[in-house]
Parts: sequence; C-alpha cells; structure tokens
Amino acid sequence: GEGVAGLAVGDRVVAAPVGGGLAEAVVAEAALTVPVPPGVGLRQAGAVPLGLTTAMLLLTDAGRFTAGDTVLVHSASGGIGAAIARLVPALGGGRLIGTVGRPEKAEEALKAGYDAVFPRGEALREAVLGATAGRGADLLLDPLGTEALGLDLDVTAPGGRIVLFGNAGGGTIDALPPAGRLLAGNLTLTGFSHRGLAAGAPAKVARAIRRVLDLLADGRLDLPVTEIPGLAEVPAAHDLMAEGAGVGKYVVRVG
Repeated sequence: GEGVAGLAVGDRVVAAPVGGGLAEAVVAEAALTVPVPPGVGLRQAGAVPLGLTTAMLLLTDAGRFTAGDTVLVHSASGGIGAAIARLVPALGGGRLIGTVGRPEKAEEALKAGYDAVFPRGEALREAVLGATAGRGADLLLDPLGTEALGLDLDVTAPGGRIVLFGNAGGGTIDALPPAGRLLAGNLTLTGFSHRGLAAGAPAKVARAIRRVLDLLADGRLDLPVTEIPGLAEVPAAHDLMAEGAGVGKYVVRVG
C-alpha cells in the first residue's frame, strides 16, 4: 500500500487481520504484517499470527512466564493449548498441566507435551494439587470465562498469576472474586484479548509474531497443523470446534 515501508510486493508475509481473514484476498494493516523468514513454510506460518502469537503473548506478556514455572492450561487439547505446550520448552521449560472437557481428549494433550492432563470435574482440584505436591500452579491460563475461576483461585500457588482469555463455554461472565481473596494469596488476575492488543498496541503483537517466526526459523519450535483443503470445508471444522471435538491447530489453504 501507499506509504508502507519495510515491505515490498511479492514478499512472503503473515498478517493478523482485524477480520475477514478467510478469503482469497485480504487487506491487512502494515503494522500487523510481518515478513516470513527463509526456512519457514507458509503452512506453518499461517498458524502464527493468531494461535502461536496468542500463546506467546499469554505466556510472556500477560502471564510473565519464567523458566521453571508450573503452568496449568484449561482446554489443553485445543489449538492454543497445543501452542503453549510447544512454546514453554522453547522459552526455557517448565512443568505443564492441562485440563480437558472430555476424558478422551487427554491423550492428545499428553502427546502435545503436557506432563499431566485431567478431565474437568469434581475431582479436579485434588488432582491438580496432587500433581503439584499441594503447591498449585505458578501460572494458570483460562479460556473458560469465569466458569472455573473458583477452582483457579484454589489451585494457583502463592504469588501466582491467573490469565482469563476468553469465554469458550459461552456462559454468563460472573463477578470477579473479592479483593481479599487475591490479597490473601498474593495472586494476580489478568484479562487478555488478542483483538484488543491488535487494535490498541499493534507493535506489541507484531513483535510477538516476529519472535515466534524466529523460533520456527531457528528450529527451536515446531507446531503440527491440520490443513483444511479449501474454504468449502471450513464450516465443518467450525462445527467440530463448537462441539468441543476439535484437536490442535487448523489452517486453511485458499486458492
């Protein structure tokens, strides 16, 4: 586009469009468009601007991840959960605990790199505390709205961080816990929105995209993706995700 610097016609790029990304032609903001380095295929690069970048920002920006942290991730078998499992070792390593909505999805999360995976249910609190020797997780990443917030507070270690980044269940967002609960546990409760950052702080999103692409180019990061062969097959993939049956990260081949 006119006035755009640092990009040229014909460059291989990835971008984080505000909307309408599933199309044969897309207009993207230059601030959110990043060249793909040599050695990174477009099939993998297509998973970077939303899935992998969201995971990177959740860990490093919102969650202040430090190497050696114990990280608990709800919906661990999904695309963001799989991306987090790949990024944690690349960022220095830590213990990964996941939860899943369906017991049969636990195996997928274990294959992705989680050390322990538990189905959500009545025994989850005890399972997580048992897996952390009673201490809890240093960082908890939760896309379930406030549905599991009471549990989150119970299983976060003193001084730990809880990041809410969605409302996958579609339920009502409840009131946040009383301040006394946070003060008593020295806990931090943070909200995160990729869309909000893209609109208000695009440079931060672009930096995260570049960081993930560099990890892919250096061979320090790999992310298997499931390729959808065309736009006509996209609704079926959305149906799978809506039913909670989707696994991992999907990319669509267009044109």
